[in-house]
Amino acid sequence: YQGEPGWRELRIRYFDQNNGTASYRVLLNGEVVDSWTATDRIPSQKIDSSSSSLRTPPRIALRRGDEIRIEGVPNGGESAALDYIEIR
Repeated sequence: YQGEPGWRELRIRYFDQNNGTASYRVLLNGEVVDSWTATDRIPSQKIDSSSSSLRTPPRIALRRGDEIRIEGVPNGGESAALDYIEIR
């Protein structure tokens, strides 16, 4: 992170396919700050706009040089694909 220090909101756009249950973790400097399993009832096995989902974890305090890492673990046919991460 190279922005101004302060409390920030993350917006994580990922794909929740209906052919598995991928799991995700958000780490800040190696510490888990959020985790979830992609279990929405999405009508698609494809990675496209119909399987696009948004996760907004609790706000986190960021300082310059902090490392934000998103890890996804595939399951079944669900690939744990990410689209983007926005810091607000």
